[in-house]
Amino acid sequence: MYTANFSLEFQLDVSEIKMLNKMYFKHLFKERIVFALLIVLLLLILNDFSLQMDYLDWLIRSLLLVIFFVIIQFLLIDVISKSIFKLTKIITGSKKTSSKYKLSFNYSDICVKSPLGELTHKWSKIEKVIQTKNFLFLYVKEQNGYIISISKKESNSRKIEELLSFVEKYVTPVIKV
Repeated sequence: MYTANFSLEFQLDVSEIKMLNKMYFKHLFKERIVFALLIVLLLLILNDFSLQMDYLDWLIRSLLLVIFFVIIQFLLIDVISKSIFKLTKIITGSKKTSSKYKLSFNYSDICVKSPLGELTHKWSKIEKVIQTKNFLFLYVKEQNGYIISISKKESNSRKIEELLSFVEKYVTPVIKV
């Protein structure tokens, strides 16, 4: 279905990096924190279990612990993820690492690379592609509905046309606005 030799890579400018950080990487940290909290919860529940204790007592304590963790997750997960995200940006020095943000396209997937993490989407997850005068938008249909925006700078115009022709031919029609 796809051409095996298709491969493009775009460096992102500062405005694109800010958009990606707001959408992708705050959510990425949120997922990682939820996963870490689930591991901690599981370890606490398993650590509390003993063969000599009353099973009903252990079950009630475990249920209360799960409820406590769920309440903490709903109340504090956004605050925790934003704080860790800001701390990570300070540690990595976002000004120095702006050249490390890249969008990579190949025949099978789209990869968003950054010092904060990496996300990959299959082309089949692209719902719409919209082309405007200054940008190209790829709407990814996933749980959070990401939007990948690509600036149509003069230096990338040939690559944008190559990407557009690939998308038009193999993925979905491009909506021109």
